[in-house]
Amino acid sequence: MIDTHAHLNYFDDLDSLVEKMSEDGLDYIVNIGTTVKDSIQGVELANKYEKVYTTVGIYPEYSLDVTKNDLDTIKDLAKNEKVVAIGEIGLDYHREDYDKITQREILIKQLEIADEMGIPFCIHCRGAVQDLYEILSSHKHLINHSGLMHCYSEGTKWAMKFVELGLYISLAGNITYKKSDREFLKDLPLDRILFETDSPYLSPEPLRGRKNEPKNVRVTMERVAKEIGISSEELEKISTENARRFYFRIK
Repeated sequence: MIDTHAHLNYFDDLDSLVEKMSEDGLDYIVNIGTTVKDSIQGVELANKYEKVYTTVGIYPEYSLDVTKNDLDTIKDLAKNEKVVAIGEIGLDYHREDYDKITQREILIKQLEIADEMGIPFCIHCRGAVQDLYEILSSHKHLINHSGLMHCYSEGTKWAMKFVELGLYISLAGNITYKKSDREFLKDLPLDRILFETDSPYLSPEPLRGRKNEPKNVRVTMERVAKEIGISSEELEKISTENARRFYFRIK
């Protein structure tokens, strides 16, 4: 399997984690950038470990402090062959004091970088799904290399809208929680499903409350397979093929 979204900067013993990937049934891990600093670190990690790839990008919470030099740095980092997408970018309205206008501006600028560099993008969205959809649908000319909705939890209506725009839907451990809406899973096209851990966050049930690890991506996948009524072996194969197609720079 491929863990399509992990924050490896938060793990102390990466040598051990990477060494155990085959034992844990992992082919690759995609590390995720959220700032210029950790995007640089992500490229360093990807260059160090053969089975680690990375994204580069600036998280919406940090949009207010973004400079032109920061965006130029992200674009320059994206030239590295181990960089598979621009992300984690998007909109986050969970706090009233966030600058929504600046978030939207920085999102669009990073969508432009993804299109210019010829790679997909990875979207974070919290409390902003209407605005996000309006931006993406009005900038369809920038979705030439696809994108994904990270840690998706917005239900059937929006899932279908994002799929219609050409995006993938990535599922994390929170989809296994008792109060999570899983009804939309049966409506998702199988060729648009990806799996992630968002580790060290969002450990799936029954591991909730513990530090999440990339190997736990399989726990989430197995829960979703049960929900939609196919074998975990089949869903693993499908989702891995999807991940390779989406992150097409993975060799």
